[in-house]
Amino acid sequence: MPDNENRFLKTLPEKQREELLRQGSPSNEMRKKQLLKLKNILVEREKELTDALYSDLGKPAFESFSSEIAVLLNEIDYVCKHIAKWNRTRGSRHLKLGYIESLRKKRHPYGSVLVIGSWNYPVQLTLMPVIGAIAGGNSCIIKPSEYAPAVAELLKEIINQAFPLEQLHVVTGDSQIASQLTAAPFDLIFFTGSGQTGKQVADQAAKQLTPVILELGGKNPCILDETGFSAAAVRDIVWGKFINAGQTCIAPDTLFVQHSVYEKTLAEISTVLADFYGEQPQTSRDYGRICTEAHFQKVIHFIGQGKVQYGGAYDQDDRFIAPTVLTDMEPGSSVLEEEIFGPVLPVIPYTDLNSLLSSGILQRDALTGYIFSTDKHRIEQFNEYMRSSTISVNQVIHHAASPHIAFGGVGQSGYGAYHGKAGFLAFSYEKTSVRTYHYLRFSGKFPPYSERNMKALKKLRKQIL
Repeated sequence: MPDNENRFLKTLPEKQREELLRQGSPSNEMRKKQLLKLKNILVEREKELTDALYSDLGKPAFESFSSEIAVLLNEIDYVCKHIAKWNRTRGSRHLKLGYIESLRKKRHPYGSVLVIGSWNYPVQLTLMPVIGAIAGGNSCIIKPSEYAPAVAELLKEIINQAFPLEQLHVVTGDSQIASQLTAAPFDLIFFTGSGQTGKQVADQAAKQLTPVILELGGKNPCILDETGFSAAAVRDIVWGKFINAGQTCIAPDTLFVQHSVYEKTLAEISTVLADFYGEQPQTSRDYGRICTEAHFQKVIHFIGQGKVQYGGAYDQDDRFIAPTVLTDMEPGSSVLEEEIFGPVLPVIPYTDLNSLLSSGILQRDALTGYIFSTDKHRIEQFNEYMRSSTISVNQVIHHAASPHIAFGGVGQSGYGAYHGKAGFLAFSYEKTSVRTYHYLRFSGKFPPYSERNMKALKKLRKQIL
């Protein structure tokens, strides 16, 4: 990397911090103005964004709008509506022995924030945290994924034209650029991606004590019992699994089916897939492609680890992998232990929920967990078992589009949360101003300490401390 480019990357956070110090924390109206400018960009450049998503992922226009652009527009509308309430100063008073304690609490921006986006939803997952960063009053440097190059270059063009560098700025490049950025003195880093890269980002940030929010992935279990089985339920599961060609961090990774409805479920899955994408899914305009060659090879490897119940075809030149259903996987195979992140659905029968949960095959701290059931006891049992921040009952995917629900991981699926108010809180910190009004000075708190004062302290500790 040229020295001048290296110096530019290192100075970006300082340039943004200097501007924040000069102008002060942005007002609510200024934040709304920035958010509405971003909204106008999404509306005006929708066709170009859709074309770029198709170029990178073969994403259908319907999916591009519904899962990327519309979600962002809704988030901006929600944040603009509520930001004044979230950001207001809160005061309280507390009577103590000898004085009145007056508190004023206000959220403050961290400063200059780095957002590193992901390739699977390269518009939504890049700009959603930016909305939270703006709502929190921060400036932001944005690093889109190099694995979605058409989207990355388009975001660079439209963001850098519309916003001054001191507010928002997009930097494109490979992992070397990302490493240079994470080594720069940002005030907060937000990363979406794999667990392996997330650990590297966290390690780099730890050297400078920079706080990090990590949005990772995991093997999201999906349970379908005999009370939850229906054609509609299977349809929802299949849609959630194969949207974006399975490259969704909250997709049902593996489907566990109660044995009494196992064969019916397999038959229904085949019917639904044929309805969705036809007998030749490669020619379907509604089915996407695998983003990179390396990921294509990884998903193909998974297909060979079980019996292909449906699909299994692929075309390397087209980065096409047919919607595939696997059964009869060997215990310990990587398809059962690693996140699939592609259009391959393992379906596993189970006898009873107790045995399934005790088997250890379910990742408890996956990004989310799904259960289709009408049995309240089983639903609660599954809810208690999972450590995920969200559990979805009788639906998939939709919860991640709601600004009312905090989105984030636990354990191996990451840490920190955003969306809606959670995003505002994640990108700001609470500053408290404490003012004291004395009406009586209590000298007993000062040395030399006495036994008498110790007794008074124990008796009056709530009023003194």
